Amino acid sequence: MRRHLLILFIFIQTMVSCEQTKKTPIKVKENVIKDLVIKNVSVITMTTNLVLKNQDVVIKDGEFIILSDTDTTTYNNMIVIDGRDKYIMPSLADAHVHFPSTETEMEYIMKLYLINGVTKLRSMRGDWKHINWRNKYNTTSSIYPKLYLSPPPINKHYDLTPSQIENLVRNSKEKGFDFLKILSVKNQTIFVELDSICKKYNLAFGGHYPKNIPDAIISKSNFSSFEHLDGLAGTPELIENRLKFIKEKNISLCPTLSWYDVGSGRYSYEELRNRPGMEFIQKITFNNWIEKTKQYREKIGLQAYKKEIDNELKSLKKKYQIIKKVHDLGINMLLSPDSSSKYMAPGFSLLGEMELLKNAHLSNYSILKMATTNFSLFYNENYGTIETGKKADFILLSNNPLEDLHALKTIQGVYHNNQFLDIKKLEMMRSKLSSTYKN
Repeated sequence: MRRHLLILFIFIQTMVSCEQTKKTPIKVKENVIKDLVIKNVSVITMTTNLVLKNQDVVIKDGEFIILSDTDTTTYNNMIVIDGRDKYIMPSLADAHVHFPSTETEMEYIMKLYLINGVTKLRSMRGDWKHINWRNKYNTTSSIYPKLYLSPPPINKHYDLTPSQIENLVRNSKEKGFDFLKILSVKNQTIFVELDSICKKYNLAFGGHYPKNIPDAIISKSNFSSFEHLDGLAGTPELIENRLKFIKEKNISLCPTLSWYDVGSGRYSYEELRNRPGMEFIQKITFNNWIEKTKQYREKIGLQAYKKEIDNELKSLKKKYQIIKKVHDLGINMLLSPDSSSKYMAPGFSLLGEMELLKNAHLSNYSILKMATTNFSLFYNENYGTIETGKKADFILLSNNPLEDLHALKTIQGVYHNNQFLDIKKLEMMRSKLSSTYKN
């Protein structure tokens, strides 16, 4: 029976009639602006940790064409934005996102990301219907974040035959998915076959480090990323060997420290209620989170609860040490809090992830690179820095995030896909989102 169900999973693409809520989805007005100038702005290029002061940044056809010292030049037929006392830097990417089940919810969280300057989302818990969502929301004139997609993830319960693996990989490639997600894998035979077929179709995979597969096989596989620092634990010799081939194979790591931090149980109920973005979470959902947390803590008892927190924080401290080692080796790291967990709001949790990375003694510049330049390098795409010839995809800020990461709370504008959301549009979007779950 399981085999038959699995075949249906692979061969049938479900046509999903998205669940609708009583609330009308918030509309995003299309406003294509390919040519504009930001005058007298401070530029955080993300090519170095220096700020270029008093610059004119000229965008034409959605591409940076001029960065120069500001002057009295008159720019005809272009929108001019006053950049005095503002900073421009590349927009952000969240590299580990679990999309919601309905399209209405998806529209909602994409807007939450936008008001936080996040314009790129990498799905790590896919669904076949997500291709339809990308076709709808990633048009040439859409402001919604760009979606990087995977089909439903591979897990250890899938007892796949070679032909089933071939059909799954071919189907994923033909439909336009960017990669496969591996949660776990049943055995070495399936992993080797999956790897071989993925190489045949030039389809990378990423996900958890398979603990039941020898390092010698993993090191030669089509893995492009490891999530949650899986596999980077144990004896120092094991860590060293794994980091060596990760560096040699140019595999990226996405630590998702917030998932461990929030899950540690360290926060009081009051602190959980006041976490960033909780006002954008449905009250019924939040109250359910609190109730389940209370039930769990009461069930295990105060002593066991305190011991669990202590163990989790010790584990988190070890992860900080690994991240510092990874950074010093020059391994590419991506940024995400993994907001699929409780008490984390999409978009708002990126800053918290950045703050946790400070515990690994990373500079603000290195942390910001994880959400900008490193993501563009991961996909070999032409954005992620502010320089001539790069695609314009940026945020305007009132303060300098190289000095204080909390400057990311001072967004004055978001430019993405040839559209510009100024502070008025962002505040209007934020107000509508806030009122969606007010009652």
